[in-house]
Amino acid sequence: MTFKPTWNNMFSLRFFRKALSFLLLHISMQFFIPPAFRPFLLKRCGVKFKKSKTVFIGTNVLFDIMKKSNTHIGDNVYITTGVKIINHYPIISQDGVSEFKTGDIIIGDNVFIGMNSLIVKPVTIGDNAVIGAGSVVTRDIPENTIVAGNPAKIINHVDKV
Repeated sequence: MTFKPTWNNMFSLRFFRKALSFLLLHISMQFFIPPAFRPFLLKRCGVKFKKSKTVFIGTNVLFDIMKKSNTHIGDNVYITTGVKIINHYPIISQDGVSEFKTGDIIIGDNVFIGMNSLIVKPVTIGDNAVIGAGSVVTRDIPENTIVAGNPAKIINHVDKV
């Protein structure tokens, strides 16, 4: 089966919605957009917030919204500069990459995500978690933990600090 692109597909309502989401997503990454306005733009792209007024999102933060999956963000969440949140990952076989798996990313309440961290795959980050700068999160993070590294590993618990 071959796909023949037509002008009708390009000018469909679905195409314009996806293009508008892509545009808003990239505008929200820019330094001249105030941090208080970024959650407003990201809501329009499909990112779900518990309370968007209590969330801080730094510059150059990338949310993967092009795949059919969701990102849920709780209260009092700080996402610092350069963080990448990607809801899909490749399935690698002997033939190479044949498909992608997708899933939801859930970020709990009172979470801090350090600069240039990468959150990949469908994961859940528990309440009161701290993710160190430059960490690569590929697994679920329990509540009240401090994680860092590549891949992210538990360093300590918030109760002990």
